[in-house]
Amino acid sequence: MILLAETYNTNKDKFPQKPKKEVVILDVFGKIASVKLIADDWVDYMHIVKLNGKWQLVNVLWQFNNSTKH
Repeated sequence: MILLAETYNTNKDKFPQKPKKEVVILDVFGKIASVKLIADDWVDYMHIVKLNGKWQLVNVLWQFNNSTKH
């Protein structure tokens, strides 16, 4: 995923000028949390953890809004 993200939008043509970015914090307990990102073409569910005072990504599950794209 990191390798893909490094090269995904190098031509700057993958996203609309005003992309949809809705973040929903599903749950927070101490230093762990579950977060949902609703974007233009997909939905991400993320697990994050607070380490050394900074939130860090641990896991991501994602799917296109149109599941036939998979």
